[in-house]
Amino acid sequence: MQKRIVKSLSKGLFVFLLFLFASCEEKILDGSISETVLNEGEWKMNMKLKSKVLPFGFRFEYEAGEPFIKIVNGKETIVVNNILRKEDSIIVKMPVFESTFYLKVHDESFLEGEWVNYYKGADYRIPVKAHYGRTNRFDKSSKSPIVGKYEVTFGEGLEDEFKAIGLFKADKGIQLGTFATETGDYRHLEGVRTEDSLFLSTFDGSHAFLFEAKIKGDTLDGVFLSGSHYKVNWSAFPNETASLKNADSLTFLKKGYDNFSFQFPDQNGDTVSLSDARFENKAVIVQIMGSWCPNCLDETNYYKTLHDKYQKEGLEIVALAFERTKTQERAYANLNRLLEKTKANYPFLLAGATRETKASEALPMLNHIMSYPTSIFLDRNHEIKRIHTGFYGPSTGEYYSHFVKSTEALVEDMLKD
Repeated sequence: MQKRIVKSLSKGLFVFLLFLFASCEEKILDGSISETVLNEGEWKMNMKLKSKVLPFGFRFEYEAGEPFIKIVNGKETIVVNNILRKEDSIIVKMPVFESTFYLKVHDESFLEGEWVNYYKGADYRIPVKAHYGRTNRFDKSSKSPIVGKYEVTFGEGLEDEFKAIGLFKADKGIQLGTFATETGDYRHLEGVRTEDSLFLSTFDGSHAFLFEAKIKGDTLDGVFLSGSHYKVNWSAFPNETASLKNADSLTFLKKGYDNFSFQFPDQNGDTVSLSDARFENKAVIVQIMGSWCPNCLDETNYYKTLHDKYQKEGLEIVALAFERTKTQERAYANLNRLLEKTKANYPFLLAGATRETKASEALPMLNHIMSYPTSIFLDRNHEIKRIHTGFYGPSTGEYYSHFVKSTEALVEDMLKD
């Protein structure tokens, strides 16, 4: 099935439009249907990294005459409907994260352009090409997927070496998986296992991850690329008892401090602090996060349900957001976009608008903040019951289930008089 969307325009004018929209980051993405045709159905996007190509799949569809895109990563589907149609160009703004595709329509089955990640700056651009009708994420001959738990080392021998747990599984013959680290997980990865290699990728609007590895017996030896800026080797071997440091032991109250406190503005500019009446005699979860952080998005989705379940019993949740923007206005806009997406109904305070604001300086009572998100659990007397670093989301399976179970047990204990 085909729909009309844009009409032919000179390449020079397209380049001008790309420059115009890239320069005006805050422009609202709206527009009217034009006169050319794009195919509805399955598409494949290829992102050109330094030495590799990161693929992911999406569907182009219409509803009530309006176009939208569904990006698929394994069990995750991201619906994108903030689309500007302008002559022979399409500008696609991601629904939560501050990143945008600027695409030229060559014909009904081929798009080409750039993805701009504004968290890293307006100059952070990755070339992309999208083709209609290609359903395989990786153009490889698949074999039976790898399944099980692996002990993983990233950057072995380097100063920033770190450990992880590879969680690999299959769904209808498709290779799925993720990596759990001490500070969170790499969310929904999808790919293929071939005779001698493993390929996994994901794109969620913030993360653009590509994992490749050679299979050598029962071990994996590969490379991990994050966008166009980061590359590191990794290795793994099966280990069902693989473990990491306890996430509740990494952040703690420093000596000399008796309690935790905060004081930051909300979206109305009003100062909110833990001593306010709304938190009096309430159990409180303080979520240290940022709207740019995919793990924080997963955590916010969970905390929204947790808050709905326990608020009447005396639970309050408050988010302290550390944003990566140039202005407070932009930071609040990003937070509002997150709230619109998640429908979270607890307060989000702006603890820092730019990268220059360090969480450890804004919250000096803590030894450090080594991961976004980090959560602080306070009982009704506002004494710390737990500080949890990172978040394992739905892609981690049993790890996520364990976190949900242990968190609800802790909340019920915190709510006791």
